[in-house]
Amino acid sequence: MGRYVNFAEDTTHRQAKWTGLYEKLKSFVAKNPDVDIQADVINIPKSKQPIFYDLFDRVRDAFVTEEFPALLKEANLLSMAYLTIEQELMQLLALKDILMPNDVKRFLYDPLKQLRREAFDPLFDLLSGKIELQGFISEISVNVNASYKQLYTEGYEKWILLSLMKQFEPDKIYHVPINELGSKEVIKRPVLAKETLPAPVESDYFCFEVGRRQSLLVPDAIIHSSRLNKYVSFRTEFCRGMWIANSYSAKREWYSVEALIGKYGFVTIRPDILIYIGDELEDVSLVADGEKICRPDIIVECIENMDVDRCLFREKLQDISSNYTILNPITGSYLASGQRIPQDVYAESEGKINLIEVGFEESKLRSIVNAIKI
Repeated sequence: MGRYVNFAEDTTHRQAKWTGLYEKLKSFVAKNPDVDIQADVINIPKSKQPIFYDLFDRVRDAFVTEEFPALLKEANLLSMAYLTIEQELMQLLALKDILMPNDVKRFLYDPLKQLRREAFDPLFDLLSGKIELQGFISEISVNVNASYKQLYTEGYEKWILLSLMKQFEPDKIYHVPINELGSKEVIKRPVLAKETLPAPVESDYFCFEVGRRQSLLVPDAIIHSSRLNKYVSFRTEFCRGMWIANSYSAKREWYSVEALIGKYGFVTIRPDILIYIGDELEDVSLVADGEKICRPDIIVECIENMDVDRCLFREKLQDISSNYTILNPITGSYLASGQRIPQDVYAESEGKINLIEVGFEESKLRSIVNAIKI
């Protein structure tokens, strides 16, 4: 990812397009007394809204474009790569949509339109006199950098997953039709009650992060791989299921959550992508419940930026190593990097994790599929 903005830099006297547009916006407000923008009151007559918001949005667009050119450049590269793989898979599998959180989708479809949202409230605060110009610049800089970091990370992970899915040569896609739970269902549910796992059904959607409040933890999607002639399931946003399944595939190895806690203590397990491979749909349709976790075939971790703080980077490597040790994936763990991997990282991985410099070359993910022993 690109460099972040220098918050200490004095930008109050910088001649920029956005400042000129801001003066036009202020002038419009001054010439229209019925446009009332104060710290605690905002009233824009309907007849004035088109012109006002056209100027308002142009200020936001110009600010983000001028202040964050490096971030936008890299975000647009990710956007192009993501939209390409999304379109390929939607055509290949006749999908109606690929679902994900709205902010991530907006970022992947139009990075500028998403990032400019960080300037919405601050620009009103500036117009109303609630904050000064330098405070406006600093506030947006902090918000854009934080938003960009999170959204780019999540977006790159989704590109990795879809690109990896393509390497399996999918010809069908399925989902497990499990309902998200309401508060009343959670409260009234008997503690020892068993939950029936629904059978997977063919789908015309791919749904990232299928829901955090699930009775059982199921895959985001299951595909049939024509390359392997097997079923492959994928799960992001790993967490523990709330209830207990009434049955488990006898062909899978299951870890007891209680036993893992006894051995490793209370640790957080948050692998980026879990992959399961099996001969039958039922063998790959349950990831975890309240008592057990299915041993994965593959773990894929994603690091899009190698330039982060070294301490944070080491923490990420420790988390990856912990995921590998605790879940012990059958084929192994992989770290897919968006940038060139420094030599010392290979040493820090201790040979446990297979490192792949992917960037946006989806063909480099083929080595993961090639390593699978049928």
